[in-house]
Amino acid sequence: MDKDSDFFLIKKNAPTFIKAKGWKANIITTNFRPHFTNKNADTPFCQMFHHHHYMNKLLFFIFLFPICTAAQNLVVNPSFEQIKPDAVVVPCEFTQYSYDFPRRAAHWTSFRDGTPDLLRAAENCDWLLQVHSGEQCLGIITFLPAEDVGQRTDFHEFVQGQLSAPLKPGLKYKLECWVLNDSVIAKTHLSKVYGPKTPVVPLQSGNLGFCFSVEPFKLNEISPAAIAATKRRPQVNFAEIVGASGSWIKLATTFIPDRPFQHFTVGNFFSDKLTINDLSAEQHKIIEQKNTSLAAPMDKIKRVNYLCIDNVYIALENPPPLPVSLEKALLKDKKYTFNAGVLFDSGKADLRPEAGVELDSLLAFLQKFPDVVLGISGHTDDVGTDEYNLDLSERRAKSVQDYLEIKGVRADHLRSRGFGETRPVAENSTEPGRQANRRVECIVLKN
Repeated sequence: MDKDSDFFLIKKNAPTFIKAKGWKANIITTNFRPHFTNKNADTPFCQMFHHHHYMNKLLFFIFLFPICTAAQNLVVNPSFEQIKPDAVVVPCEFTQYSYDFPRRAAHWTSFRDGTPDLLRAAENCDWLLQVHSGEQCLGIITFLPAEDVGQRTDFHEFVQGQLSAPLKPGLKYKLECWVLNDSVIAKTHLSKVYGPKTPVVPLQSGNLGFCFSVEPFKLNEISPAAIAATKRRPQVNFAEIVGASGSWIKLATTFIPDRPFQHFTVGNFFSDKLTINDLSAEQHKIIEQKNTSLAAPMDKIKRVNYLCIDNVYIALENPPPLPVSLEKALLKDKKYTFNAGVLFDSGKADLRPEAGVELDSLLAFLQKFPDVVLGISGHTDDVGTDEYNLDLSERRAKSVQDYLEIKGVRADHLRSRGFGETRPVAENSTEPGRQANRRVECIVLKN
């Protein structure tokens, strides 16, 4: 064991294309019908589509098997595990207010009309024993007709996520997510809102859409009423019924963006009358006739689809190869060195914007080799006091660790520590020597 790895062991914190104006998508699943339209309307961020295209079982469901890939997931906080400082997520509880979700889920927002849920599983929770991975997932209503709740518009919930880097127009991306449709969760949720005696008819429906935007949507820009007024449509839409009640299933597609999108909104962008579902026309007619005779919203029969969503994944389908020097160095020599001047401004510990290009290569390596445990050590030259240099090196190493964790690397696979000026690799008497000593080293501790 060399001296560089010593401290890490002590410190343990730790194939059909659907072409529309500048947009292509290739949906892959077993009975999904993608819905794309194009009216050549000029909306702020989303393409408008008006053409149905039926697919021949090209989209596939994969039950309960995670995918290993070297491509970088651009979604920030993709599995909803990161929460904001001082936020508390109580197991087995739904959200009560519209502002609860964005105050709890890090890097996600919601809109005024709706109360999306940040759900935390628990062994003693009757309706959510486990999520797809980790401990938390998203929960949204995607089907609840206006007449069932005494409102003017259908009730749908939406959330907005962000990407760590803009999409590159013209390149093909994968979009994947895991979803759970469970009638017990739907009934439990509405009984909390309208009371235990409110009649609920859970159903399975389609139209789970992803609407990409260059800038984030404002609080009042996304709601069933706003969508109806603007005729906003998602660029990617899983139009067919999300079936397999009670089991987590994966939805998958590929698409080619036409703009540098860096935000996306998830939900049902179509009215319930245009959303395919598993109730027959006769069943809908009976429910609607019954509801017209009932005045109180709590007494009306509620046709609802409630989806749990986890592990949202957006990444290049064919990512560029890792830099040969980085992968070779980490696999053969077990060490790779970043020049501190590339990652940080002088005397600073905040990563420079261009540092992401360098660190994304390291991220891709860790995604390609997920069993690797990586040590990150910060080093300085001898300019300044010992205390200052030690603190600066520790904060720089921690900044690199934090960057990788935000991008989805497991915290228990990362170690960080600063050494200040105590481990020079060159003489500090010359500027080239001092520059060589200002560095961040990455050391493979376990593979």
